Amino acid sequence: MTSADEPNQGSWPSIFLIYAIGVLGATTISQVIPVIGDLARIFRAGPQIGWVISLPSALVAIGALLTGWIVDRIGDKPVLLAGSTIAVLGDIGAALATSFPMLLAMRVVEGVGYVGIAVAAITMMIRVTQGPRRNLALTLWSSFIPMSFALPFLVAGPLSQPGRWQWAFFGHAIALGGLLVVGVWQLPARGSEPVISRTAGLASVLRTPGPYVLGLSFACAAFVQTGIVSTLPHVLAGRYGVGIAEASSVGTAGMLLNILGCLSVGPLLNRGVRPLAIAAGGVCFTITAGVALGLSLPGFGAAAAIACAFFFGAGVIVGLWALLPLVAPSRQSLGATSGLVTQLTLWGVLFGPPAAFAAEAGGHWLPEARNLVIASLTIVLCIWLVVHKFRHPAGAQSKVGDQLPSAH
Repeated sequence: MTSADEPNQGSWPSIFLIYAIGVLGATTISQVIPVIGDLARIFRAGPQIGWVISLPSALVAIGALLTGWIVDRIGDKPVLLAGSTIAVLGDIGAALATSFPMLLAMRVVEGVGYVGIAVAAITMMIRVTQGPRRNLALTLWSSFIPMSFALPFLVAGPLSQPGRWQWAFFGHAIALGGLLVVGVWQLPARGSEPVISRTAGLASVLRTPGPYVLGLSFACAAFVQTGIVSTLPHVLAGRYGVGIAEASSVGTAGMLLNILGCLSVGPLLNRGVRPLAIAAGGVCFTITAGVALGLSLPGFGAAAAIACAFFFGAGVIVGLWALLPLVAPSRQSLGATSGLVTQLTLWGVLFGPPAAFAAEAGGHWLPEARNLVIASLTIVLCIWLVVHKFRHPAGAQSKVGDQLPSAH
């Protein structure tokens, strides 16, 4: 890379700002985990409290493709800023909620903001980068969801104090609002460069089985991962008598290992390791560790180690997003394929926490372990179908890494 190429690679400050907004957008799902016990008590909610965590994901599951169409029409920066503004307003409304239905309604508003952020941010990330820096930027972007779960755990100590639950929302509003103000001035507007479409070739994508199969695998992974990460701090605190802050530190370490597992997939594929072998390895980690979490382990340290192993294995599965180009009908439809797979993935996020809280309320781990095994086996089957049956014919003649989008 020459110095002449450097200005066209994309500005790192812009890349990190887009990433930070994307992380805080995704944190609309996880921001309530440290205070979920307080919310359940204050609003007198039973197992349905899990919907407070997952409800914003419903808006992405329903509206990602529609939002992609809006981004194509008016640009990524306006949608990103509008989504951030709506999320901040939803935060404020949730902090001021006086009833459980009002809290859920404000979580829906936050979800509307999140879908705008999620779709517009990745579109802008692709638009403002080129060449090797785009590859680095997208690798960074692949970690935005586990990073969004790590952040709430880092502040779990202060938030877990009685009467502090509103700051899960006020704090998020202040942080995202600050980035919004910076973004108004610093995020690059769409100029004369080619539009990175999120809906080009949508009709062909909807007729292609591969994206649905790959999306189902990620939905299953999201179902078990978000369910366990949502309930883990309270399960560990209740079982081993530790504080919420100490139990939440396991979630922080787990999310860092989740990111490590995700980032390990690229080098493995580049070394020629088969995707099915990677999927099987990730599933073995998740099944073994997930089932072990339900057993009477000898101490908190052992449970923490098992939980971290689970999150690493789940990260390996998430890293198989690298297979996305294999199921896209054409290079031009990568954006729409990504949108469809994202929507399907968020269905897993939507139902994971409620299912996990229902299993916890039942007082036994069997339903959660059964869900884990079924979901994991489905993941392996789906990856096998993608690699051997449903990949696009053009992808069958080259390696996964060769099917990346063009740099324009």
